[in-house]
Amino acid sequence: MQSEPWGLHWFRRDLRIAGNEALRENWKRNKARTLGIFCFDSKFLSRDDFSHHRFAFFIKTLEALKADLQARGGDLLVVDCLPHLALPQIFQFCRNKKLPLPQLVSWGRDYEPFARTRDEKIEALLKKEGIEFFHQRDHLVFESSEIQKPDPSGGYYQVYSPFARQWLKLLAHPDGQARIESQKAARPFFESRNRDQHFFKLTWEDLTKTSGFPFADALATFKEQNWRNVTIPIPEAGFFEAYGQVLKFKNTMHDYKSLRDIPSVEGTSRLSIYFKNGSLTTAQVIEALGLKSQAWGQDSGPNQFLKEIIWREFYYSILFHRPEVEHKSFNPKYENLNWENDEKLFDRWKEGATGFPIVDAGMRQLKETGWMHNRVRMIVASFLTKDLLIDWKLGENHFMKELLDGDMAPNNGGWQWAASTGCDPQPYFRVFNPWLQGKKFDPDGKYIKTFVPELKAAPAGILHDPEADRRPWKYPKPIVNHSLQREKAIRLYKII
Repeated sequence: MQSEPWGLHWFRRDLRIAGNEALRENWKRNKARTLGIFCFDSKFLSRDDFSHHRFAFFIKTLEALKADLQARGGDLLVVDCLPHLALPQIFQFCRNKKLPLPQLVSWGRDYEPFARTRDEKIEALLKKEGIEFFHQRDHLVFESSEIQKPDPSGGYYQVYSPFARQWLKLLAHPDGQARIESQKAARPFFESRNRDQHFFKLTWEDLTKTSGFPFADALATFKEQNWRNVTIPIPEAGFFEAYGQVLKFKNTMHDYKSLRDIPSVEGTSRLSIYFKNGSLTTAQVIEALGLKSQAWGQDSGPNQFLKEIIWREFYYSILFHRPEVEHKSFNPKYENLNWENDEKLFDRWKEGATGFPIVDAGMRQLKETGWMHNRVRMIVASFLTKDLLIDWKLGENHFMKELLDGDMAPNNGGWQWAASTGCDPQPYFRVFNPWLQGKKFDPDGKYIKTFVPELKAAPAGILHDPEADRRPWKYPKPIVNHSLQREKAIRLYKII
């Protein structure tokens, strides 16, 4: 390695090369001599909402990133150590071997409460070490601090529609357009997958070929240990898989508005799983799909899809400004609702054995695949909170344990919307009727019959009739009466 300057990029939820602005800055400043590092965080692995399935997909994403970097002359080291402990050990190794310390440490910003605290600790450490650092906006188009109310208060938006209008104004601004334009390089990078392009000029072996380096790569070990607990198929991962899915969705995007609520068809983008780990960014998707000139009032599939992307950024803004929503209701008024929290009913919900076919189909899809259609997510969340009168926090936690795309901000926002405890929520007196929802969005029962096979031979009308006798198909009776539970739910909220 001699004494040439080098840089270190700390990967977190930006697991890609294409469009990674912080990585690119490091690469430029260090003349392509930039190494990647990922530090597994023991607190992440011990969270009560930890998912072996989501972790398996995460490991696949890291494997894809490592392969992408190595194919281009670079490298990724995965360490089993917290970053504030790992980095000083690497720096000390360099001092002991009379090697230069990294000239720059870079990373893409994250906005979850734990991540913000962690990053402040790393900044303080690097200042103490005298090492320059650089971090950049990454997985959001606009950070929460950029979207403020125009009135003198300068506060944050608590309602989606004005937030979205302001977001679209920023998108139309030259700076917003430049952010999208900067992601054009993703397409040629995608098309160059099998080309020999060595544009990195340093590997970890170059640094560690002398003895005494404190870490061995831990990726294979984590994979082996975790795989014993994986019971569902894990999709392919990484930037190339993700960008290919974007191009696939582009072919059907104009039908998105009409198809997105029908769970039996492939009417959604299926991109959330890639957003979670940063294999894609929203800016890349907007550029690839040609969405940078959408306006609020347009009524089209592309416009509707962009609004869903804005919902994601809205929930990140809420989490940024109100980090306590990770554990509490956004609306303090509803923090102490007298939930019934019947454990037996909760277990029936988790197992997809409620006697409500559309609910059971969704919960079984989740259990069998690690994913659930968005319309059905709303149905099962409303059912848990308004029909079973179970605390939304329990449902949110279960989703995070099961979802491959489990992402704190949108998951929390979605659950609080359904429970009427969040920002801009479903009003508490509007309670989804699971019978009508099933009849409207799965009239022929195609989705239900896919995941509730015992009802495969049942007539469609049997599936959506609360009074129907489904015992001939060995399907359970409804565990509650929706009409009665609806009234109980409304009274529960009213007394607060």
